[in-house]
Amino acid sequence: MEAEGDRRGDERDRRERVRHGARRAVARIGGFGVLVLIVILLIAFFALNPFKKTPREFIGLSYGGGPFEGAHFQQVVDPGSNLYFNGWGDPLYLYPITQRNYIISKRAEEGDVGGADFVPAPSADRIEVDYEVAVYFKLNLSKLQQFHETIGLKYRAWCDQESEHCSDGWERMLRDSFRQQIEFALQRESRRFAVADIYADQQTLTDIQNEVGTVLKENVNQILGDDYFCGPTYSLAVAETCPDFEFVIKRVTIPDQVLTAFEANRTSEIAVQTKKNEVQQAQFEAQAILERQRALERCGQICVLYDAVKSGAIDFWVIPDSAGLNLTLPQRP
Repeated sequence: MEAEGDRRGDERDRRERVRHGARRAVARIGGFGVLVLIVILLIAFFALNPFKKTPREFIGLSYGGGPFEGAHFQQVVDPGSNLYFNGWGDPLYLYPITQRNYIISKRAEEGDVGGADFVPAPSADRIEVDYEVAVYFKLNLSKLQQFHETIGLKYRAWCDQESEHCSDGWERMLRDSFRQQIEFALQRESRRFAVADIYADQQTLTDIQNEVGTVLKENVNQILGDDYFCGPTYSLAVAETCPDFEFVIKRVTIPDQVLTAFEANRTSEIAVQTKKNEVQQAQFEAQAILERQRALERCGQICVLYDAVKSGAIDFWVIPDSAGLNLTLPQRP
């Protein structure tokens, strides 16, 4: 009997230990679960990032589209906004409000393509000219939402909030729209002028520059579908105006053999002009001598003697009272 009672007591102790261990395990699991839940909530908070702000040089387009709603336009967020609640997982697309440029240059550090670049175009006399140019413009903010939904989403052309730089999609969009129209306009205008004028005449370059600048905005916006870009003087305060782009020809380069021929021609022209000047001077001198001789012939012997006295060839001479001359002899050292 005593042994049976001991066994029952041991069984009760074992069951109590099991129940106590189970309660401790549940307590531990419950505490770990709370910790896991907190971590998940923190991850979700930072991943969904409901709070946004815009840098001073960018304007924002806020769209729905988080885990709780469909994609739809919400609002335009002004540049330099304070931190505000944008929505759980709702995207904010940034676009530049400042002057932008597209540069084509043989200097790798200047151009937009990250290497040596230029636009080849033929002259009227079929000589290829290399143009290095720059275009300055602004995004038309009055049509920003339409631009984003038709062009920006296609190229993923918005800018990054963290780095505050525009994406590769922005650069690709510029290459597809700006670059082709620059090449077309330059090649058309370049064919109107001889290579000598393009290379050496500043007024010719100014004419080409003005003509390309006049048509470039219209051509670019026609390709994109609307007036999405304006000139650098554009202002949202005067949104109804969309000025022309500023187009600048930075440098022109012609083939080396053509340049060598120009230099030879210039040297030849200088030599010819020098000879012409020498011949003309000799003609002036000969004419002066001839005129002097004619004058002396008309004056007669008296003038010859007078000229001799003036030149110091003789010291005195006898003049009749009837000559009517009043002479002053030159002083001699």
